Amino acid sequence: MNHKKMQRMLSAFVDNELGEVWTKLVQEHLVECASCQQRLQELRSIRARIRDAATVDLPDNFLYSVQRSIRREEQESVMWLGTERFARNVVFALCVLVFGVVAFGSLLEPQPTLGEDRYISGEPSDSAAHAVLGSEQVISKEDVMIAALSK
Repeated sequence: MNHKKMQRMLSAFVDNELGEVWTKLVQEHLVECASCQQRLQELRSIRARIRDAATVDLPDNFLYSVQRSIRREEQESVMWLGTERFARNVVFALCVLVFGVVAFGSLLEPQPTLGEDRYISGEPSDSAAHAVLGSEQVISKEDVMIAALSK
């Protein structure tokens, strides 16, 4: 059996929840494995502390004070629900407003289409290709490629 599965079984071993066969397997593993022995000691220590904690005497009003604390926390969380809902609505309204402004702005000022080749459309060039080629009136794609490669 692998080591990780054995470590998971240690808790059941400490609580005497394993059958005879599994108990024997765990005991055999514990003889050989120091890390599992250490883990077993930790689990036994935790179990002893829990047992010791059960003997602590609580004040008579302990249950009442716990219930009162729970009610107080519930009231505080309910109190913030209105504020939280209002904040969520404000954030949503601001998002809608920003989206509307951006959409309206793009309608008023259309963006140039991407990938438009100014050399094909006939617009004058202000690029590095024009500076390299000089004052030639007609610029071909080959001229642009040469200008780009020579730069």
